[in-house]
Amino acid sequence: MLDWPNIQKLAESVARKISDEYPGIDAEDIRQEILLHVAEKKSTYEATDYPDGQLRKNFRKIGISYAGRERYAYIYHSAEYVYTSPEIRSLFENAFFQPEMWEKAPTFDDGISVTSGGPVVALWDLDRAYSNLPGLDAEVIAKRYDRGESLTPAETMRLSRAIDKVTRFLNNGVIKRQNEAKAYSGPGLRRIGATA
Repeated sequence: MLDWPNIQKLAESVARKISDEYPGIDAEDIRQEILLHVAEKKSTYEATDYPDGQLRKNFRKIGISYAGRERYAYIYHSAEYVYTSPEIRSLFENAFFQPEMWEKAPTFDDGISVTSGGPVVALWDLDRAYSNLPGLDAEVIAKRYDRGESLTPAETMRLSRAIDKVTRFLNNGVIKRQNEAKAYSGPGLRRIGATA
């Protein structure tokens, strides 16, 4: 007999972690996919009686597979770029606080059309997201990536949450621009590549 309360608890925990790794993929959807898998393979799970560690491992595999399919479908159908936390960290580390990267970039209003996801658009988007962060979040990002100082464990957790906030802000911007483009029904072409 399956311990459904425990399975649901583990599925919820795993789904939340995967959702953090895959911005835009809802934790509840991941949880339901995991529980559906368990229901479909009920006899296998009952016969095997996996320990919690193995259940987490199995659930993570199912959840990652689902999130990956959803991410691919979104990118394929939207033709828009979706930012990930590792990409945001890389932009902060290798470009955002480097004046030479900004000096080489064309100005925002010079008439150059850039498609979403290019490095210039990424820096502009990142600047807007960084400017919207609470002071302590912006400070911990600057401490780590601008000044290269080591962080306390609490600051490391704050940095991770700040990167997640920036990632969500950027991805919400992509979705918002996509929805605005779909809603536009006026005459002529509309340039949606550059950010507002």
